[in-house]
Amino acid sequence: MIEGRGLTKIFSPTSTGKNRITAVDNVNIRIEAGETLTLVGESGCGKSTLSRLLLLLIPPTRGEIFFEGQALKGLKGKELHSIRKKIQIVPQQPESSLNPRWKIAHSICEPFRIHPDLLRGRQIEEELKRLIGLVGLEPEQAARYPHQLSGGELQRAVIARAIALEPAFLICDEPTSMLDVSTQASIIHLLKTLQQDLRCALLFITHDQGLAHAIGDRTAVMFAGQIVEEGQGVLDRPYHPFTRRITSISDSGSLHPSEPQGKKIPGSCVYYQFCPKKTEKCLYSPEMMEYEDRRVRCHNFSFA
Repeated sequence: MIEGRGLTKIFSPTSTGKNRITAVDNVNIRIEAGETLTLVGESGCGKSTLSRLLLLLIPPTRGEIFFEGQALKGLKGKELHSIRKKIQIVPQQPESSLNPRWKIAHSICEPFRIHPDLLRGRQIEEELKRLIGLVGLEPEQAARYPHQLSGGELQRAVIARAIALEPAFLICDEPTSMLDVSTQASIIHLLKTLQQDLRCALLFITHDQGLAHAIGDRTAVMFAGQIVEEGQGVLDRPYHPFTRRITSISDSGSLHPSEPQGKKIPGSCVYYQFCPKKTEKCLYSPEMMEYEDRRVRCHNFSFA
């Protein structure tokens, strides 16, 4: 369905005296049709930047993206426009993605104004009724402005907008992080139901391990711009030292930024300065290794 090969994104400094930032570092990622991949990692590890690369919102410094077998590098105009309608996002903060001067119904129907050909003779009013029914909104809620709805209602509205064109690939960038627990559960149930109906691929980005367990077919763990472990049962049977550390967290399971512990050694494993099992060979960045249903980027990972 969608695949990224060797994706790297380096941000150059905007002022003198600052270093370049490698937000995404040589990432390979693949999601099949109908599959959910959960992307877990601490705040600032590069999860959202990776999603923006896959959404074609920013170009990669290096690497390629393939969608339904088609290379996306260099696409412009109508070709790019055609691909964009198949890839949609549910953002973390729905209120910031909705025009405060538009009623909810107007925002939900925005994709049809951009891609009117996809109505196929249907009326926008018919599609609006269908969409708000799918996401559990009432017609009177669709007639309100964003500031008149709760967080959960706003999230349902942006989900309705995201699925309007029946996308083949949907990115959910921490869509429940601003919601209470009961609302989180209803939104997760809604997303799973809609995905089954649409048969779309889903990338679910989160720092909450519980949510990753609840919704993912596979899990990828990201640290310092790299995916360090990926596969099935990752959070239950962690191999990489970083995954072992985060799965041992005794609180809610939410991940927070790590405290810096010195400068990274050039060319070394990105986890070198934190790793309790580092050896001399960890001074050289490891390649991703495959083991059964797992991929691990580590010289010294263990199965015990």
